[in-house]
Amino acid sequence: MPSNESSLLHIARLGVGWEHDASFVIDRPGTGDFLFIHFTRPAIVTLEDGPVHAPANSCILYTPDHHQNYRGDGCGLSDNWIHFLGDSAETLAHRHAIPLNRLFRLAQSGFVPALINEMRTEIHRKDPHYEEVVDLLLRQLFLLLQRHIELADRKRLSGRQAELAVLIGELQANVLGTLDHPWTIQEMARAVHLSRSRFMGLYREFYGVSPIEDLIRARIKHAQWLLSATTLSVGQVADECGFGSLYHFSRLFKKRVGSSPSDFASKFGKSTSLTWGRNETIADQEVSFPFVLPPKNDPRH
Repeated sequence: MPSNESSLLHIARLGVGWEHDASFVIDRPGTGDFLFIHFTRPAIVTLEDGPVHAPANSCILYTPDHHQNYRGDGCGLSDNWIHFLGDSAETLAHRHAIPLNRLFRLAQSGFVPALINEMRTEIHRKDPHYEEVVDLLLRQLFLLLQRHIELADRKRLSGRQAELAVLIGELQANVLGTLDHPWTIQEMARAVHLSRSRFMGLYREFYGVSPIEDLIRARIKHAQWLLSATTLSVGQVADECGFGSLYHFSRLFKKRVGSSPSDFASKFGKSTSLTWGRNETIADQEVSFPFVLPPKNDPRH
């Protein structure tokens, strides 16, 4: 853990599952902080050599004063992102071999929205030492980015497998971004034009987990955040997380988390007089933007 507060990484803003229409474009000289972006659908990113196609699950880490130009690739922009500050940020990027101001691909990316949601929960709740916890979560993100960059480099795919990896990656981003939808294996397999068994085998090969287990983990993690950071009822949380019944949600939540949803909310929930956006958090420390919740098409993201 960092030895003093000045070495901590601080989040200014973050967003999970942001969606913009096809006309949305970011074009700015920099934001004065580090910006990490995970594109969950194909995008076009303009780098020094010109526009570059960024497949789904591509990422980029911008330094504070670097020009930023990106947009969706004909289908609107969809991404997860973090603006953060810290004297150790660039050192960490170099230590973990994270490219700066260049696109990079990950072997698996489900950990990205999960970690950002954990950061968001800590910022909302502000439990003792939450700043240190956020710092550790950011450092964990750097480490996992390094792992999955290396895994992607180690496992170069070609031909049909590479095409299927892109298709299934786009599907995964869509599934984990629409947790309230009643997803089935059959529907997922149809979306990528595969048989049920072929789809399940490839998904496990690419991500090390079954598609249903991946979905359940994301739903439970999202439910934990909703129960701790909002005033939604247990029934509303079950609906928003895509559980077919309150009974099934409560039973599965207790099995996975160790307590019932209502007990979890009582223990960790924190009411607030602010109305938070569903997909955005703005920290109240080291803020580099006005403390407002902008509309989806606000170019400051």
